[in-house]
Amino acid sequence: MTQLFSPNYLPFTFALGLMIGLLVLELVALLLGLSLHGSESDLDISPEILALQASFDLPSDATPDVPALLDASDALHGAELNAATPDTPTGLLEILGLRGVPLMIWLAALLFSFGVSGYVVQGIASAITGASLAALIAAPLAAAVALVFTRSFARIFARLVPRMETTATSAQFMGGLRGTVTQGTARAGSAAEVRLRDRHGNLHFMRCEPFHDADIIPEGAEVITVREKLGPSQWGLRILAIA
Repeated sequence: MTQLFSPNYLPFTFALGLMIGLLVLELVALLLGLSLHGSESDLDISPEILALQASFDLPSDATPDVPALLDASDALHGAELNAATPDTPTGLLEILGLRGVPLMIWLAALLFSFGVSGYVVQGIASAITGASLAALIAAPLAAAVALVFTRSFARIFARLVPRMETTATSAQFMGGLRGTVTQGTARAGSAAEVRLRDRHGNLHFMRCEPFHDADIIPEGAEVITVREKLGPSQWGLRILAIA
């Protein structure tokens, strides 16, 4: 055990200790209803997309301009597609594997792989030569392995992110989606089932009421969603008929 705190092993022990510390802080934050890697509302979203999303926040007494909302929906869809397919995929973020991955996830993977790689390097060196390498020699070797592993892990993780997002997309990010009332008639106090397609092409079936209490939207009607703020970090959806 004392060997793990010797100068030759100390960088790797420190890395694993830091990773464990971050995990403990994350657990404490989750117990307090927070998170170190942020919530959906903290994602790196461009001001253009935020402004377009805000177009679908209407006061309850508003008279919606449906054609303007449809134009905003088209613009939002285009902006989100552009954000999902950046023009410079070979930049530094892509090389490091940081694109599309929360920083805390990337950092935890880097610390873990650096620490484990360092122990493996030192173990191999001890088995061959009978002594561990100096930290200045072992650390660069472990860092190279850690960067390769972290980049590969991050790419796999990033490919899974759209699936996780679209299977449980928050109502906060579903304003401006178009859909069809597939079951029932939407009226005040009686939500109907609405089929919506998100920007990834996946379908969602939501229970929604009309934007105005006086509106009655029959089955088969084409609709567009607007957002309803229910509380801190809580959103709902209402629908407007597309004439």
